[in-house]
Amino acid sequence: MDIHILFALVICFAAVMYTIFDGFDLGVGILFPFIKNESSRDTMVDSITPVWDGNETWLILLGVGLFGGFPKAYSVLLPALYLPLIVMVIGLILRGVAMEFRFVSVHRKSWWDAAFSFGSVMAVFCQGLVLGNLMEGIKVYKDIAYRDITFNFLSPFTILIGLVLIVTYALIGATWLNFKTSGKLQATFKRFVKRIIFCLLLLLILVVFGRFYLEIFIPRFGAFGIGRILSLPSIVWYIATVILTAAIYFTVDRKNDILPFVLNILMTTGSALYIVSGFWPYIVPPDLTIFNAGSPAYGNRILLICSLVIVPIILAYFIYSYIVFKGKVSGKDNYEPSLAESELLKSKVKVNGNDHAGFKVLTMAWPWRIAISLGGIFFFFVVLGFFGDLTAQLAIAVFIVIFLAACFKYQRI
Repeated sequence: MDIHILFALVICFAAVMYTIFDGFDLGVGILFPFIKNESSRDTMVDSITPVWDGNETWLILLGVGLFGGFPKAYSVLLPALYLPLIVMVIGLILRGVAMEFRFVSVHRKSWWDAAFSFGSVMAVFCQGLVLGNLMEGIKVYKDIAYRDITFNFLSPFTILIGLVLIVTYALIGATWLNFKTSGKLQATFKRFVKRIIFCLLLLLILVVFGRFYLEIFIPRFGAFGIGRILSLPSIVWYIATVILTAAIYFTVDRKNDILPFVLNILMTTGSALYIVSGFWPYIVPPDLTIFNAGSPAYGNRILLICSLVIVPIILAYFIYSYIVFKGKVSGKDNYEPSLAESELLKSKVKVNGNDHAGFKVLTMAWPWRIAISLGGIFFFFVVLGFFGDLTAQLAIAVFIVIFLAACFKYQRI
C-alpha cells in the first residue's frame, strides 16, 4: 500500500479519536448552561477533570501529522481558515483555564462557568466551520488558497455544519454524563439524550437534503464528504444512523449506563468513516489529494514509523487513565486540593526525624508574571534558532542545568 495512504489513515484515526474523546468533554461544556445547581456543575466538571487534557493529545497528533505528512494541504488550510482555527484554539485555552479557576474562585465562579461553556461552544462551532469548508471545498489558484483572512469561510452551509457539530458533541457529552453520574442528575441527562437525538436527526436531514435541493445550502465548489442521496454508502449510513440513534434512545433508561455511550461512539465512528470515504482521495477538495499534497515518500515513511511508536503509547496511557478513574463521579470526587490538604501543606512535617516547613503557595505580582511570560516566549524563539544555532544549544544546556538543579533542591520526600 502507498505510504501516503498509510499515513493518511493515521491522521484519520487521530481525527476520529479526537472527535469521540474530546467530543464528550466539550459536550459537557455545551450542556453546562442547562444545569443551574452549583454542586451538579462541580460533578460534571469532575467527570472530565482527570482525562480532558489527555483527550486533546489527538488534536496535537492531527495537527503535527498534517504539517509533516501533507505540508501543501497544511499551507492551504491555514491561510484559508486562520480566523476559525485561531478562535478554536482560544476557545480551548479559555475552557481549560476556566476549569481550573472555577474551583478556586470565590466571588467570580459564575464568570468562570460562563467562560467554560462559551469556550466549549466556540471551539466546537469553529471545528464545524473547518469541516464545513472542507465539505464545500477550498479552491486553490497557483498554490494560493482561494479563501483569505476575511469572512469567506462563512456560508449558510458551513454555519449549518457548525450547529450540527455542536449538537453532536452535546449528545456525546450527555451519554458520557449519563454513564458517570447518578441520581437526579443522571435522570436529567437521560432526558437530555432523548431531546438531543431529535434535534440531531432534524439537522442531519437538513444537511443531506439541503445541500442538494435547497439553493442556500448548495456548496460553492462541489459536494464532498457526503455522497449522493441514493448512493450505496449514503443508504448504509442512513440505516446505521437510524438504528444506532434508536438504540441510544431506548437503552438510555436501562441499568447498563455505559451502553448508550458505546453506541454513540459507534455512531460517531461510522459517520466519520462515511465522511472520510466521501472525501477520498482528496485531503483539501477539490484540488489537493493525498498524493499531490504529501511529503516525499521518505519523509512520510519516517513519520509513519514514529506514529507506530507514539500512537500505542498514547493508547496505553488512555486505557490506563480511564481504568484508574472508572466508575461513577460523586460530589466527593473533587480533584482540587481540599482546605485540609492546603493547611497540611503549610504545616511542618517530619522528614528523617527533622522538622521541615511544608510547601507554601507561591504568589507573584502581575509585573513579575508578565516578565516571566515574555521571558518564556523569548526563550522559545532562542531555542528555535532565531539567534543562531550556538545560542540555541547554550539556551537548551542552561535550561537542563536549571531544571536538574531545581529537581534536586525542591524534590518531594
